[in-house]
Amino acid sequence: MSDILNDERVELLSVKEVAICYGVTPNTIWRWNREGKLPKPARFGGTTKWNRRQVIEDIKQKFQR
Repeated sequence: MSDILNDERVELLSVKEVAICYGVTPNTIWRWNREGKLPKPARFGGTTKWNRRQVIEDIKQKFQR
């Protein structure tokens, strides 16, 4: 997992940060988001952000067995 996931000071992640966490490109994150494969992001004005804790839980469920 990315170091950003371990930084307690960070609560919201950008699409680029989420892509790094999953080890994919931002385009893949947008596609997965459209397909409902990711936690639902929040919209702030013109930006989209994902909750760091929800991303951690999603990664654990999908990739750590």
